[in-house]
Amino acid sequence: MITHQSKGRPSEKKLPVVVVYKKPTTKKYSLLVSESEIDDIILSTKRNPIIPSTCEIIDIGIGESFVKLFKKQYNIK
Repeated sequence: MITHQSKGRPSEKKLPVVVVYKKPTTKKYSLLVSESEIDDIILSTKRNPIIPSTCEIIDIGIGESFVKLFKKQYNIK
């Protein structure tokens, strides 16, 4: 009798996607941290985009370290 059965490779934690974007009406930068796929953020052809198509994407990074880096670089509080 087999008591331990492997279910394959354990699932990995998804890395957060960190995006700095700017709305056309303001001069301030905004920061978005999302667990969704990077393609879902970049593609503006989606029905309900995460970032509105009127906004300009300034910088994108994958990983938690980019949150601190972008906050310092773009003076986001």
